[in-house]
This record gives sequence, C-alpha cells and structure tokens, in this order.
Amino acid sequence: MDNFSVRNECNFHNLAAKPKRIHLLDKPNGYASAMVKSSLSHQMRFTAQKLEEELCAADNPHVLQIKLLGNDSREPSSWKLLADGTCVADGSGAFARECFYEGAEVFLDLCRNAVRAAELHQWSQREYELLSAARGVAGV
Repeated sequence: MDNFSVRNECNFHNLAAKPKRIHLLDKPNGYASAMVKSSLSHQMRFTAQKLEEELCAADNPHVLQIKLLGNDSREPSSWKLLADGTCVADGSGAFARECFYEGAEVFLDLCRNAVRAAELHQWSQREYELLSAARGVAGV
C-alpha cells in the first residue's frame, strides 16, 4: 500500500496492512510445493543452483554454494555465496528478502554479478565435475 491509498481508505474498520509477497524464481505447482517453495531459504538455494546451471551451459562452470546462517531454517539471518570455495558475496537475510520483494530475478542478477566480478579461475568441465563431486562428498 502506498501513502495515497492509505490516506484515502474510507472503511475505518478492520484496517490491516497487506503483507508483501516475495516473487518466486522457483514457481510452485501445488499447495504442498507452495509451502516449501515460498520460503526465502529455498528460493536462495534454488537461485544458486540455477546460476550454476547457467554458468555450465555458458562453458564457464563454477561450483556455487549458498551458506545460510541463523536459527530459523526458512528465514536466514545472513548468508554467504561461495563460488569454487571463495566467498564472493554475503549479506543479511533482510537484504535477500528485499531482493525477492523487488522481483524474482533480482537476487539471481546480484549473484551473477558477484561471480563475474570475482574473476575466478576458468575450470575445465572435468575440473568442475571433480569440484562438484567434492561438494557432494562434503555434504553441502
């Protein structure tokens, strides 16, 4: 609600603010998936996965991990984006949420730009596969 609509409210009963909704990069396909996919942590993990797939398709593979910090598994208090084990971006959970309020691809663009700005070593497909397997063994 902007200020103009708040000032022109004619019904003075049951006034409530409409909650902001995050734009989802990973769209749900039913009620159960909406419960999972509407969490900020899921959208952030999906963004890192989508970016990693995008980089592989562009012959610029990098192993991406997003580390979510905090006590709430659905709402991280902070996060770190790691590319090939190097931290390329970090921030608060509130900042990430604001990105998703603005648009579904805003956080993706932020991560894409951070990886590009880091000027990481160019890996071969085989080296990427080894790094990716190491990530799987480490369980992250």
